[in-house]
Amino acid sequence: MGEKIDPRIQKLAVEDPVAFFLSLCEMREQGKDPIAEGILPGNPVTKTVKSAERWATQQIDNAKAASKDWLDGVKNPSRNPIESAIAAKEKFLDRLKAALDAGKWEKNLAKSSLAEIIEVAGKVGTSAYETGVGARETKIRKRVGELQPLVQSVSNTIQAMPDKSDVDREKRLVSARKLMIEVGKKRAGA
Repeated sequence: MGEKIDPRIQKLAVEDPVAFFLSLCEMREQGKDPIAEGILPGNPVTKTVKSAERWATQQIDNAKAASKDWLDGVKNPSRNPIESAIAAKEKFLDRLKAALDAGKWEKNLAKSSLAEIIEVAGKVGTSAYETGVGARETKIRKRVGELQPLVQSVSNTIQAMPDKSDVDREKRLVSARKLMIEVGKKRAGA
């Protein structure tokens, strides 16, 4: 391909491939075709990446076909995923901070839309949600069993406070908020 690239830009491809790549990306973002612009060769023998439609279809078909492999992998992990996640905490925080600092979080969220979210939810349907909740029944019961006595203690504390005036009721409301924050801290192990 090198000998057929426009000589004006061939030097850039050799000396700074990243800049070359970014210039091609910028052209495509502007709706320009590098082949039509004479930057890249139009030779049909030139290697091209498969079409977006073909590539996406293959990804979807392969992912669906691999569902049994996915389940087998979940049941037989090569290492404990929880321990691995805890061990990688600093790496996670460093990468998260770098992504936030670079604005990647906002940029990637902007690539999605509410309509897309609604479309996926519509296609998945309520049965997927129900199945997910049902599969987590043991976990839900355990967490609620841990939470309920703490919330009952908050209620008992609030009920023991005076309730005769607006000042009393305001104090109860503020105390309820503070106590629920304490519940959160206890749940987090703080």
